[in-house]
Amino acid sequence: MNGHVEVSCDYFDGRTTVRQRATLTVLEGRVVVQAQDFRREEPLSAVRVSERMGKAARIVSFADGAFCEVHDHEALQQLLDATGFREPLVARMQTRWSLALGAVACCALAVVLGYLYALPWLAALAAEHVPASAVESMSAQTLELLDRHLLDPTELPQEVRDRLSKRFAAMTPPEDAKVAHRIEFRAAPRVGPNAFALPSGTIVVTDALVELAASDEEVMAVLCHELGHVQEKHGIRQVLQSSVVGLFLTWYLGDLSSLIAAVPAAILDARYSRDHERAADAYAARMLRFNAMSPALLASMLEKLEKSRRDERRDQPGSPSPKDYLSTHPATDERMRALRSQ
Repeated sequence: MNGHVEVSCDYFDGRTTVRQRATLTVLEGRVVVQAQDFRREEPLSAVRVSERMGKAARIVSFADGAFCEVHDHEALQQLLDATGFREPLVARMQTRWSLALGAVACCALAVVLGYLYALPWLAALAAEHVPASAVESMSAQTLELLDRHLLDPTELPQEVRDRLSKRFAAMTPPEDAKVAHRIEFRAAPRVGPNAFALPSGTIVVTDALVELAASDEEVMAVLCHELGHVQEKHGIRQVLQSSVVGLFLTWYLGDLSSLIAAVPAAILDARYSRDHERAADAYAARMLRFNAMSPALLASMLEKLEKSRRDERRDQPGSPSPKDYLSTHPATDERMRALRSQ
């Protein structure tokens, strides 16, 4: 195809610094450089054209290192358009806001979809490959951190602790699938009534939660819920999702050191997804029914816990509470309705 356009340029042979004024055109699919004392022709496919960079000269390069500098962007663009030449996508985006904005929107959408769907999927996959020794180490470090900063030795009588632990140990998990776990009781005035599971299966129960419960059965209901998080590996999955770098290192490099270091903070700042909470509730409901108990017991405790948090926020408006860091149960009303309907 003929370009039918001649563009002024400065030609350099690639061996010396001598600049020669020349014209550049395209004839029958060949690039033609015409100077006063020489003519050069090359196939169009063998020539590279640099992208636009503001007002800087664009470079038309040849395979042997020779090149032409073109300062007239409009004339060169007319020549390129006449030959059917298409600039790389990045170059076109630099000069077209619609493409640039579209690319930004696509990137934003990819990030959102990755966070909502790809990251949880990868975390669930990677959780199955984290060694048990690493999970134990993570949980031990987390409990040690909590004991130093938020938790105190339990003040519950030994007989109460033994009774609750034995009662829960005697319960049969749904489908008789035993889940390794250990119950730890702690006093936690700054945390209040709560229970949470560490990735290893350690379930921490505060004295205030035991005191809040109207019966041992209500405590059992909360323990069933936390055991559901352990069974589904929600804790380690949440840690992996909270640390994308840790996920990458674990899955691709097998280096657990960065992941382990980030675990305590990640667990303290955990906010289980609605899907995780529904799964743990469903597990608790199955386990309670399997042991001739009502899922409404868990709904009753959720209601009491929610009221306790509301009362504290009302008494201390605008004051962040350690309880907020361990509150991992969103959409409580929805969950209570679901449990009571079973």
